[in-house]
Amino acid sequence: MYLNSTTLMCPSPGGWGQGIAVKVQVTFNGINFDNNNFTFTFYSITRAFPQSGPADGSGNDIIIEGFGFRNDTNPKCKLDNFTSEPTYVSWKQIRCRMAPAKQGSEFFGNVDFAVTPNGNDWFSFSNGFQYYPQP
Repeated sequence: MYLNSTTLMCPSPGGWGQGIAVKVQVTFNGINFDNNNFTFTFYSITRAFPQSGPADGSGNDIIIEGFGFRNDTNPKCKLDNFTSEPTYVSWKQIRCRMAPAKQGSEFFGNVDFAVTPNGNDWFSFSNGFQYYPQP
């Protein structure tokens, strides 16, 4: 679909069970394709763990597993509406820092938790992240 002089929008086919990188080429006549070698990555998010940790932030990284993650696509983590850069990114994993709870080290409760593998589309975990005070 033609949007404007610098933008085309193309639907992506379904059926990708795991993340995969594909080459995208454009043609205006159905015969000659461009040579830009643009890579589009389909990603999938499988799970995050742990989904709870100490409110003082002393836990290890939160690990998001799936496929199709790339460091060059601007992945981000969002914990209790605080957005941060991941501490590590590989094809199968994004690691997010477990930040201290805004409500203090004695806080017990759930907060929103989300990740974006591409800098645009946020995936929110349904139960969020649960903080608890250290025993």
